[in-house]
Amino acid sequence: MAVEGKLSFMDKYVVEKGFVKPNRRLFTIRSEHVRQVFTEFIEKLGRENFYLSTIVGTDMKDEGRIRLDYYVVLLPEEETIVIRTYLPRDNPVVDSIIDLLPGALSGECETYDLLGVVFKGNSFLKRGFFIPQDLVEQGRYPLRKDSGV
Repeated sequence: MAVEGKLSFMDKYVVEKGFVKPNRRLFTIRSEHVRQVFTEFIEKLGRENFYLSTIVGTDMKDEGRIRLDYYVVLLPEEETIVIRTYLPRDNPVVDSIIDLLPGALSGECETYDLLGVVFKGNSFLKRGFFIPQDLVEQGRYPLRKDSGV
């Protein structure tokens, strides 16, 4: 089955489609649908036919939001797609997916520690996972553009 057919279940969630690199598909979804999209990935494709490669958070200070990109590799095609969502910078909260995809743990913990994104339901979130204790004590998130780090 072609990749387009495999991903047709996402159409109801996608607010924008595009590309981030040649042949790297981008699907932008609303943040409240992240968990449901990954639940359907498991139901429709099966756990053995994709994996979450990484989660990348980007501070978009001038827009007042944080961008989250979930990089997913589809198998057997080995095609990487990006599932993107945005969170308000002043309250960056999204549902965790570690109970669905345990491989999301390090990406969620890193994004929390460096940007302050709270992954609701992830009981492993803690400050100091990646950053030094002095930044934790100062309440600073080093990848925030106004952190001064």
